[in-house]
Amino acid sequence: MNTLVRRAGAGALVLAAALGTGWAARGIVKESPERAEPFRVKGPASAKVTIVEFSDFQCPACRVAEPPLSQIMALFGPDVRLVFKHFPLERIHPWARQAAVATDCAGRQGAFWPFHDLLYERQADWTNEKASEKIDGYARGLNLDMPAFTACRGDASVQKAIDTDIQEARNRWVGGTPTFFINGKRFVNARQLQERGTRWISQVLKK
Repeated sequence: MNTLVRRAGAGALVLAAALGTGWAARGIVKESPERAEPFRVKGPASAKVTIVEFSDFQCPACRVAEPPLSQIMALFGPDVRLVFKHFPLERIHPWARQAAVATDCAGRQGAFWPFHDLLYERQADWTNEKASEKIDGYARGLNLDMPAFTACRGDASVQKAIDTDIQEARNRWVGGTPTFFINGKRFVNARQLQERGTRWISQVLKK
């Protein structure tokens, strides 16, 4: 009898582990890591809801998702915190990585979010062979220290930070952008974020 009980218990543990692995792979219950450069975070650390965004500055769908994301941040105020993660899809977006590098370099000078907004607002303008020239122009327009900005764009630590984000996205089975994890629950694209994400945040805040 004891043997049967032990076998049943072991079987239950294996089943639970398998289910947990499956759920985590789908990003349903696994909590999203919140590590990021401080300049890539909006909202208080005490917020009840954390949105982790994986995005690509050359991605049209990411640009479309910005207005509903801004609306969510305004609607829920201090109850929501946003953590931005880079996931440049380099095979189809050849200028996405240098845009990611530029935003982090702007972030080192306190201008991550203004640069972030400019890249999405002017996406059609810089996504071509003149990307580097255009990006420098945006930096000058924001009154950044250009020698420091240029040196930063060649800094290996900036590339490493982006590579870390990319690996995290792959570990979480992120297949496209934009992908959002709201307190660990996955939402893909602007429509899911606006329709389902808003309801999910409301549910979380009611608990």
